[in-house]
Amino acid sequence: MRLNMKIFGIWLLLIISLQGNEASFSPTVTCLVMNLDYVNCSWSEWGSPEVNSTFFHNRFITQYEHMEECSTYLQEKGYTVGCRLEYETSDRFRTLKTRLVYQNKTFEQKHDLKDKVKLYPPTNLSLVMSEGPQLNLYWNNSRIHHCFESEVRYRINNEKWQSISPRLEQTYSLPFPSTNNKYEFQVRTRMHNSCGESKFWSDWSRIILCNSMKGNNSTDIPVSSMTLWKPLVSFVGTLLLLMLACMLIYGERERLRFIFIPIVPNPGKNLKDLLDSDNKEMFASSPTSLSVPVLFVSTLRFLKMAASASLRATSPSQLTNQIACPHAPPQFPLFLPQVKMKSLA
Repeated sequence: MRLNMKIFGIWLLLIISLQGNEASFSPTVTCLVMNLDYVNCSWSEWGSPEVNSTFFHNRFITQYEHMEECSTYLQEKGYTVGCRLEYETSDRFRTLKTRLVYQNKTFEQKHDLKDKVKLYPPTNLSLVMSEGPQLNLYWNNSRIHHCFESEVRYRINNEKWQSISPRLEQTYSLPFPSTNNKYEFQVRTRMHNSCGESKFWSDWSRIILCNSMKGNNSTDIPVSSMTLWKPLVSFVGTLLLLMLACMLIYGERERLRFIFIPIVPNPGKNLKDLLDSDNKEMFASSPTSLSVPVLFVSTLRFLKMAASASLRATSPSQLTNQIACPHAPPQFPLFLPQVKMKSLA
């Protein structure tokens, strides 16, 4: 009996708690003025929607009792999660009344948008080194407006970020930067107090880097692209260096072979073989061995031509006498090698 009573009590307590949570649950609509261009109202912060909701608004007219349905819904996974409204400059200082119909239940709210403005992050960041020296940072806001204030933050060598007090100017100067440090800068903006300060800052801009006193700067590059290109460039560069080294080694080896091991004529060949045109390659194959062999062959050719001319100029009787009574062979110059007259026949 006691066990049944405990089970009944636990069951009743669960029912009461679930009813209480359901009764206290009410979707909240949040509206923001985006970059002074339009108004975004969303109701998806309390969870993923399970059914479509219907959104109404009074077009920033307080006395306007009739409410219009949203003309531009924002959707997520096929369900409505927000609405985009048109915006005019004076709408920031008016009250926006909204009505959300969710599962046959109506939820109404009033919104004061004066301090609910979120701007786009600054763009076109640039760094310039000037005399002093000092490093000057410049940027452009998302809109040309005199009520924007900007906050700059920077860090040195990936250390902790340092923030600078907000300013109306679109420039910041860092005096006496070090040549050995790496500087990183980011900027964000919001509405200034003179025009109704906003509670919302824009997102931070992209990081801009400065690595030296030369003022070289660059916007940060995604890590994925660097990871892809760096090993590829390294591989191609290494391959080209290896090919160049192989070509140089091969060419140097051939050149040294010609210098230290010149091609020498075969001593077993007689003068006729040396004068034969088929064996000219033996002397012309090496550029380093042309000096002596070429002179030698040229001299022998000259002597052969002179002997032939002398034979043609001699009569048959004289030739017979010369053959019958041979005389001593002609004397060659001392610098020429001794050649057998047998080879000149």
